[in-house]
Amino acid sequence: MDKRICYVQIQTPSGDKEIHNISMRGRITRKMSETGSTAKISIANLSRDDVEYLTTYVSPYVDQSKRKRINIFAGYESTGVAQIFGGDIYSALPDGMPDTWLNIEAKTEYFNQQNIITFSTSNTNTKTLATSVANQLGVNLVWRSKSQKLIDAFNFAGAKAKLLYKLNLVDNFRAFIDNGNLYIVDKDEEPPTDNENQTSDNSATKKKGYIKYVTPDSGLIGIPQPDEFGVKVKVLLDPAVQLGDWFKLESKRLPIVNGFYQVYEMTYDFATREPQYYIEIYGKNKRI
Repeated sequence: MDKRICYVQIQTPSGDKEIHNISMRGRITRKMSETGSTAKISIANLSRDDVEYLTTYVSPYVDQSKRKRINIFAGYESTGVAQIFGGDIYSALPDGMPDTWLNIEAKTEYFNQQNIITFSTSNTNTKTLATSVANQLGVNLVWRSKSQKLIDAFNFAGAKAKLLYKLNLVDNFRAFIDNGNLYIVDKDEEPPTDNENQTSDNSATKKKGYIKYVTPDSGLIGIPQPDEFGVKVKVLLDPAVQLGDWFKLESKRLPIVNGFYQVYEMTYDFATREPQYYIEIYGKNKRI
């Protein structure tokens, strides 16, 4: 069996701290939405110094003016590791006996909910506006939109994290932050063709045009579950899958739902020393 790899990186004002080769478990929900993504992760039996360091200096109650971030990475020894979450820590508390677990909770753009700003620009287009918003939020822009709309004026005052809500009203696209990137993806984006699929399903790094093939042979678990937007599938954890990607479902047990779907939400259930290492992927039918 392929060896799992899972580790976290804690970013604090005094420097970065990575935690490897230790028992951990977590649950992450990533959403293709301005509401953001959330993570709960527990790390077992850290040294006393590490627990004191993380609890004391990562706690938001110590100094809320300083940003404290966590990045979570997962994958496999043979195919590589990729980041599956990045967000701001708002709780880090120890719990449990005889094993001591440090329970960390985090959310995308939590820190920016506390920062009040004013932002204005005029006589611009949507891509230039998105670039300015990304700069305001301190993230990179990933532009996947056909929009060329001209904007006479864009004025904003409020919590910095709410900038995304207003940006989403500008044109027919979705603006959302995921793993340190501001994505702009058209609501009517079409899936790439099979010929455009440029890398294997199991690679942790991929090129534009990626399609994940969801089949019983590629990690599909159980039967797909249709819902109001498309379908939910449970698969083995694949670090290559990102929000906004497309997957092609090929179910033998429920072929009526086969087809292309766009990933709009993912829930990870993972652990280093327990059975779970899965993702539930929520896919939107291209007709929705």
